[in-house]
Amino acid sequence: MMKQFRLAVILGMTALAGACATPWEVSEVNEIMAAPAPTAGSAFTKALFAEYKAYATYEAKEEFEWDDAAIFARKGLRAATGEVVAPEEISAWNVPAARVKELSDARARLIGYYGNGARERVPAAAAKAQAKFDCWVEEENEGDTTSDCRAAFLKLEPELQVKAVAPAAPKIVKTFIVYFDFNKATLTKDAQKVLKDVAAATGEIKPTSIYVSGHTDAVGKSAYNDKLSANRANAVSAALGKLGVASKVDQKYFGKTKLAVPTKDNVKEAKNRRVEIYFEK
Repeated sequence: MMKQFRLAVILGMTALAGACATPWEVSEVNEIMAAPAPTAGSAFTKALFAEYKAYATYEAKEEFEWDDAAIFARKGLRAATGEVVAPEEISAWNVPAARVKELSDARARLIGYYGNGARERVPAAAAKAQAKFDCWVEEENEGDTTSDCRAAFLKLEPELQVKAVAPAAPKIVKTFIVYFDFNKATLTKDAQKVLKDVAAATGEIKPTSIYVSGHTDAVGKSAYNDKLSANRANAVSAALGKLGVASKVDQKYFGKTKLAVPTKDNVKEAKNRRVEIYFEK
């Protein structure tokens, strides 16, 4: 008897709710609930059909709001034909004036995402966001300012945005090394020859950047070696400038902190007294 009573109550509520809608609206809701997944249209319109079908079913079966369910049933049936159905217009609903701006801004953002290709890029997320937006409008119309659909829409927004693509990291495509005499920053004949090779390679390779880094060996105090390595880098950069490649040069110096050949402190090593030149592209 109790089960029969409950069933009678549910049927009575359904009939009462259905009485608020026209027979045509009830028919439209029943039509979308029985409709199979569409074969026509884009991935977006197919996903939109599924979202509106689910929402219309919820409005009718859970909320007993058949008139609202019919609105979304119609949109879902149109999407099933391949039509790109627009999000709800705020002016079509009785939304409190204080809530209009937030909804209007959200709708404008959604349309902007579509303009940036969100329907094609992430069709399922775009369809869900539109259905959640429409649900948000409907709930605001009913005075619900803490709508679950609002929260769901805002959570989906990042998926619709165009992700910034990090530029590819530049690669070192060529390296040259200029060596210096002990405690000197003047260019030797061998060094000058290397720099002429650098200038020639610049024209052939056309690097996007040229890095010049000055170094010393482990002899002497750090402050002195910092200055010495800077002087060596300056000498190379100045020579490259005279050879026509200064505009691309980025200069740094490291003193004795980056030894090419590890040694103990105050040990001379010719291969550490250098300036390294890197081509990046």
